[in-house]
Amino acid sequence: MRALILSAVAAVSLTACGRDEPASAPAPGAVAPTAPEQAMAAPVPAAAVPVMREFRDWRAACDNGNRCVAWGGSDNGWIRVAIDAGPDALPSVSIGSWAFGDADKAPETLKLKIDGREFAVRGGPQDAASVAANAQRARAVIAALPASRSLALASGNQTADLPSSGISAALLWIDERQGRLDTTTALLRRGSRPASAVPAAPALPRAVPAPAVSQAGFEGAANPLEDEPRGLKVPAAIEARDEVKTCRAENNEYLDKAVLAARLDGQTVLWGIPCGSGAYNATYVLYLARPDGSNVRKANLPERTPRTEGDLGGQEQWLVNPIYNAERRTLTVFPRGRGLGDCGTITTWTWTTGGFVLSEERSMGDCWGMTSDVWPTLWRARG
Repeated sequence: MRALILSAVAAVSLTACGRDEPASAPAPGAVAPTAPEQAMAAPVPAAAVPVMREFRDWRAACDNGNRCVAWGGSDNGWIRVAIDAGPDALPSVSIGSWAFGDADKAPETLKLKIDGREFAVRGGPQDAASVAANAQRARAVIAALPASRSLALASGNQTADLPSSGISAALLWIDERQGRLDTTTALLRRGSRPASAVPAAPALPRAVPAPAVSQAGFEGAANPLEDEPRGLKVPAAIEARDEVKTCRAENNEYLDKAVLAARLDGQTVLWGIPCGSGAYNATYVLYLARPDGSNVRKANLPERTPRTEGDLGGQEQWLVNPIYNAERRTLTVFPRGRGLGDCGTITTWTWTTGGFVLSEERSMGDCWGMTSDVWPTLWRARG
């Protein structure tokens, strides 16, 4: 059996998680913007190639829309600097730590200390005034970071040190990537050139969901590892496949029942057959079929870069922890780097009238307590 390729990963840096090989254009399965759409915001650069880099103790990543993130940290906590592409983008700084409390809640008193000086980075409601104030606070933090000798998080009388080596190189790389060098918007090397000199954000590919369809008869099967098994009968043509027979022969009784199933449209049903588990991950092989169980074929899920043997997320059609969201018409897989879910790669496809298209990929190779909402994206689609 092709069981889970990685059943458990130690809480260390997972440099292979990012899968940061250059992507080719156009987007995998996505629809490129039409000429009229491009003309509305001309000139719009072509889609950028997603890249992730390491700069000593810091990392940086930019996605296909040139949204960039730099971050550093350790088991003590993390700090993150982010900025979208384009002349009007505002930077943001966020921090987090599990060193002072529960893993699912950072203390509200958390502060950032740079060379002993405290900086507040948490903002208020997301209204216009608050956004401007947050950006001003972020600029103050970013200005102090490059020359810093000590960097720490603090809560009350407790502190947790963070690494600072590599900050300048990471910020400079983002400025170069987004065309901000020597402009008033640069993170590191600011100059007198106006914001208008910064290139516009590249156009994102489109991933428009197909019309919603009833899931009657498939309740409880969209998240098979969390929901109660529904006892769905898998089409005989799928059960007869050699790889499925192998999976069934070696799975346990519970895992065999954890079948993923969802109606994608009036003529297509998604089936996911469990094929091995370990700790907090389970691998699946995915198929499409007609409602009567005929016309079985492997699900075509375009990817930014091909997965190979040894990847945390498996290889080829073998995917980890799949969940289908019928409301959004999205399929998401999340191979966890560890049980806390603070590292790994989350990939999402959208079911469209033309099949599945890649709509998002976000990745975090460092198990530092960062929740997935602050992980850097490597791929985004709109729609």
